[in-house]
Amino acid sequence: MSNVTITDAARELHLFASNDAAVWRAVEHLARNYERKRAKGAYNSDLARKGMSYPVEAAAKAYVRQHCDVATKWNVTFPPADRQAVAALLVDYLEGEWSVGNAWTA
Repeated sequence: MSNVTITDAARELHLFASNDAAVWRAVEHLARNYERKRAKGAYNSDLARKGMSYPVEAAAKAYVRQHCDVATKWNVTFPPADRQAVAALLVDYLEGEWSVGNAWTA
């Protein structure tokens, strides 16, 4: 598990990403893909964080679209450090599930 600093904006984005159906489907898809890579021995945690940044970016855009006015920029509301922290949280959650023996694939 990484030591990630969580700001209020990052916490809000993490909650939104965890509870938005479209974003969570993308997270689950990546989780299954990462699990297959892990089974083959090709899993890389740093690359997983980079890959998880794509659904986090989609979550940031959706959050701003739903909760902010038109003039609000998604990349200012959620700066790169916050988005990277949320991606790291999601990957840490996935790796934590693996460490206790839980699997995403059936």
